[in-house]
Amino acid sequence: MGFAQIPWDPNRPDNPFACIDVLVRNSRQLVDQPGSLGLEFREAVPIKAVIDTGAGPVLISRTYARHCKLFQTRPDSEIRVIGGSVKCGEHAGCISFPNTTLSAYDPVRIVSGDFHQQHHFSCLIGTEILRHWKITFDAKAKLVTIED
Repeated sequence: MGFAQIPWDPNRPDNPFACIDVLVRNSRQLVDQPGSLGLEFREAVPIKAVIDTGAGPVLISRTYARHCKLFQTRPDSEIRVIGGSVKCGEHAGCISFPNTTLSAYDPVRIVSGDFHQQHHFSCLIGTEILRHWKITFDAKAKLVTIED
């Protein structure tokens, strides 16, 4: 059983979000294919992800998806957000959680879009991952505990 504890202070104006470090990269199935289809893959760079109970799929910044050369499965996927819908790229990838014992998800559906005016995080962890976890928000202790 995997476990993680992350700091969270909803009263901190500079970053009130519950964020966890993640690595997003191409699916092991794609990387391990003979000849890798002639593709060059970059090492994943840790980014901050916010735990978002209102999101469905994993959503990463389009810039990060390009940097990691994530394999795109659909160029114009549409996801619903508050106030309408947004066109995103859709990818098959892998997400893991460094410095924790939480399980990696490979393959997992990942969508990429633009993060406007957001400098606290580059990824949203939605219900497609959250449904596998038991999450406890403890405002008094200023901690979020995650178990899978």
